[in-house]
Amino acid sequence: MVDLGCGGGIDLVLAANRVGETGRVVGIDMTPQMIERARQVIAEAMIEGTVDVRLADLTRLPLPNGGVDVVMSNCVINLCLDKRAVYREALRVLRSSGRIAISDVVSTERIPPELLERFQSTWAGCLAGAIPEGDYFDVVRSAGFAGIEIIARHLLTPDELLAMAHCPGHDYTPAVREEDLEAVQGKIASVKFVATKP
Repeated sequence: MVDLGCGGGIDLVLAANRVGETGRVVGIDMTPQMIERARQVIAEAMIEGTVDVRLADLTRLPLPNGGVDVVMSNCVINLCLDKRAVYREALRVLRSSGRIAISDVVSTERIPPELLERFQSTWAGCLAGAIPEGDYFDVVRSAGFAGIEIIARHLLTPDELLAMAHCPGHDYTPAVREEDLEAVQGKIASVKFVATKP
């Protein structure tokens, strides 16, 4: 199992419990700070023999072709500029009939260009990378995945939007204009889905 954008490693611990002693989990993250934090969490959970973490760009995974059963990601791919390349890499490393399990952030309609530009200029957390849901699933299909099944969809509340705009925290992201957040209320959703490599 591979976790794209493993962050501080919480999902790695959960995945390690799922794969058991004979399975293997690999966490990939783009930031050295998150890799270091994930290593600490792995050590505290005493799962070093099951979990490995690697610093890498999600568009160039340091993994061989066709050796992975499951690729998962939790609210990270929307932060990548080239989402299509991320999904192509996920497809490449999966075995035939392997699957993805993804939670991500999308928009339910097109966001006005000037508003999107403001989010992108400050890289306002998860909001800056959100694209329309239909476009997002077109990316997944065009990468080669089939059998997309949406497990859950949830429109973000105003409080959740504020938290997403400042992910990973207020210390790391600039202030977002209140009127900009109001303009996207009811237009940003969290989606959870699975799909398969044919």
